[in-house]
Amino acid sequence: MSSIDVTPQTAEVWRQLYLTYASIFKAIERAIAPANVTLPQALALATIKGTPDAITPSRLAHHLTQETQSVTGLIDRMEKQDWVRRVRDLPDRRAIRLELTADGNAKLEETLAPSAATEARIFEQLSPEELTLLSHLLDRVYQGAAAYLAAESAKSPVV
Repeated sequence: MSSIDVTPQTAEVWRQLYLTYASIFKAIERAIAPANVTLPQALALATIKGTPDAITPSRLAHHLTQETQSVTGLIDRMEKQDWVRRVRDLPDRRAIRLELTADGNAKLEETLAPSAATEARIFEQLSPEELTLLSHLLDRVYQGAAAYLAAESAKSPVV
């Protein structure tokens, strides 16, 4: 058992954070459903497009905080839709990078307006200062979680 006790306050904050995440996820997914795209697919398309350098499947997994094997299935499904393509990297022919196709760009564009409108509605009750504070606090929580995961990964034996 850990020497750190979970307090009722931290347990409640975690519960509220999870419920908030799940509700926002569902709201945005419903908003983009008419485009026949899931939120993980839309996030992957946006990440591929928004990354200045060529992105590999493992880097995409890192950006999406997913396991590589989960992202492989996601990429497979998007490739079947002709939204992305796997391209051999020229300097290292063993490496694969991901590119959006014209259909992938169009699919991403289809999701932007409904997603942005939903996000605006969700956060409209917060002032710009509150949004800045919330962003700062969530970043601190994220940094703590990322540090924990990195420490746990360092403990795990490489197989």
